[in-house]
Order: sequence, then structure tokens, then C-alpha cells
Amino acid sequence: MKIKLAPLSKRDKVLVHRLLSDYTNLLRDALNIVVENDVRSRKKAHELCYRYLRERYPHLHNKYVEEVYKRALSVYRSYRKILGKWMKHKRGNPPSPPSIETNRVVDLHIDTFRIEEENGFKILRLSIGGGEYARFIMLVYDHALRELSDAKVSNSKIIIDRDALYLLLTIRKNVEVFEHRNKLVIDINEDNVACLLVDYERGRAILFTINYNISRLRMNYRRIRRSIQRKVENIYERNKLLEKYGARERKRVEDKEKKVTTVLAEIAKAYSADIVRENLRNMKTNGKKGSRKLNYRLQTLPYRKIIFNLEYKAYERGLNVVEVDAKKTSIACPSCGYVDKKNRNGDRFKCKKCGFKFNSHYVACLNLFSHLNDGAVAIRGGRIHIYHEAGFVVPADVAPNDPATNEQVLREKPVSTIPIIFKNI
Repeated sequence: MKIKLAPLSKRDKVLVHRLLSDYTNLLRDALNIVVENDVRSRKKAHELCYRYLRERYPHLHNKYVEEVYKRALSVYRSYRKILGKWMKHKRGNPPSPPSIETNRVVDLHIDTFRIEEENGFKILRLSIGGGEYARFIMLVYDHALRELSDAKVSNSKIIIDRDALYLLLTIRKNVEVFEHRNKLVIDINEDNVACLLVDYERGRAILFTINYNISRLRMNYRRIRRSIQRKVENIYERNKLLEKYGARERKRVEDKEKKVTTVLAEIAKAYSADIVRENLRNMKTNGKKGSRKLNYRLQTLPYRKIIFNLEYKAYERGLNVVEVDAKKTSIACPSCGYVDKKNRNGDRFKCKKCGFKFNSHYVACLNLFSHLNDGAVAIRGGRIHIYHEAGFVVPADVAPNDPATNEQVLREKPVSTIPIIFKNI
């Protein structure tokens, strides 16, 4: 939870800026110790850093020392991981050892701050050390107050960005997550999320799309950055403009991520449906086959952030999130099961074997639902049906008189089905 802070006095502002300066020096010293001694465990980092840093910075709260060597250890572990990948291929220059040049974040242990209430306002009381405290008004919205009322506060962070102060407050809530019969199947794409809502209670299934156009936004800012680099000769002005538009792009992308995941979570809650999503590990294309623009769009798609936002919003509403295998879901025909890359051409899907035509994103949703083993999809006379019972599905016109085998085969017989309804959002 990101909360803006307003210092109660000039002294409070001076104290927090002094804390940032001391914390940055602490972090620099801790990182030097960790790198020089090749420290990889928290126990070893504590043995080497704690006493030395406490003697050097006795005026600071001891918990800042603990947090600082944990962060230094995390930075060094990330460097070791990148170095290990470079050692396998040894392409280009080796990664540079980590160093701290600038820092604007102070890690807060739960013992270094307290949230109090005074005259109807939430007040952050921050311990600097040596009996000194800084106090700030927390500019909290109503929805944040509701979240704070029944949540447990954990270790957090303060961001000091020139004159602006923000508290990144971490809260924990106990939420019971239950499994639901209804399912909301989603297929995340560059510019939209295709959805299949299977509502067993009302006996219907709805296909719809939610647009967010993140890739178009990314490409627009990419053109702006290239124009700035080409036209602005002054390095200072160029970097200032790039920083400005980079921050604007990040905020707009983050806003779209949060809005689309909130809509999905609210739809799932309204229909008491668990969310079914694809399990993708790699969004990159083959460098030889994919164009540079396509590779850029896929690499900058915030897929993991969308999944993270969606999962925590689903969990806090008591909904479960299920992962299913996404292999061949976009190129497999839901009617006959024929798999071929030529079946798909952009947003269009046409099976090369049976001729079934449909939107490729909706085809992915139907195949993801089939992989779930919670139901089955069949095509009858050009119409799509969802079956309550899972089984091996074949088109109605394929061997209609063959005897049934041990596997349950869904044919044009009296079976309980759910028709598909199309809806635009």
C-alpha cells in the first residue's frame, strides 16, 4: 500500500533526509563487506557486518543495521545469479560487481515505526535512533483505512523522492480461499484479455474480451524516446526528458494493469467463479522468426505483474486461482483436436483439417477449459457447447454409430450442455 506522507515540522523532514544519507552509507559499507568476503548466507553477513556497523553508526536504531545487510546480501545474490548465467555463455562483457551510487529507499523493520491515531488522523511515528523520532501525517484514502482496520502491519519501506515522501506499507490479512464450481478462464494477450465464464448454476457460458492496449502504449512511448534521442543534442536535457516520459509510461502501464485485474476479480466474485489461467514461462519469440517490434512488444508485456495483481486480488476475495498447461492451446482445434501452427493467423483461427473458424483468443480459452478436466467442449453443427462431465470429445459427424469405448465419449446424444453467449465489454 503506497501512502503519501506529510512531515509535521521542518525538523521531521530534516531527520528523515539525514536518515536516508546514513542508511545509504550503511548500505554501501555492508555491500563492500559482503562482496569482499563473498558472503552468501545471512548468518555470515550478521557475523561480519553487525558489530562493525553498530560501532560505526551508534546513533542509528539497531534494526536499520539488520535490514541493511539483508538488502546488501540480496543485491549480491542477484549479481551472483547474473554472473552464473554469463559464465555459461560468456557473451559480451562480464557483469560489473554491485555498487551503491544513489539510493532513495529506507527499509523499515516493524520495530522502527508505529502507526498512531491523533485528532482523527493517522500518524506515522518513525524511530531514528538515540531517542529521536520523526512524525508524519499519513494521507490515507477511505479504502486504505478499511484495509488497515483488520490487517497486521509488517516490515515496510520509505521512499524519499526529492521533496516527496511515500510509505510503502506492507500489510497481512488472513483470508479463507474456497474452491468454486464456476470457472472464469482467461487468456492474456498483448492488448486484451479473452475470457470464458462458465456458469453452471445459471446454465450458461459467456465469451467476452477486456481491452487494455498496453502494447500500443509501449510502442507510442518507444517512438517518443527515439524522437528525443534523435532531436535533443544536450545530454542533460535529453536525460531529463527520457526520465520524465519513462516515469509517465510506467504509471500509465501500472494503472492499466490494476484496472484490468480489478475488473476480472470483480467479475469472478460476482459469479462465485475460480480463475483459470495459463501457465506461461517464456513470452519471448525466436529472434530469427520474430520481428524486432514483435520481440519488443512481448518482452515489455508485464505478464508477471498482471498475474501477481490478479492473484492477490482474487485471494483477498476468497477466490482460487488455478494454473493449467498452455501448451498448444492457441493452435489446437477445439473441434477435431488437429494441431498445426498454420491453424492460427493473428486473431483468426481456421482449422486446416475440419475447417472450423473462430477467434484465436477464444479458441485458447476453450482449450484451456478442456485442459482443466472440469468439463468438456464440443462443436455441434457449428455451435459450441460446454458439457458438465469431462471426457474425450469428438465432432458429432465422426463415426456416429461406433460403440462407446471405456473412455467416455460425448456425442450428439441427450447430454446436459451449456450454450455459449457472446458479450462485449
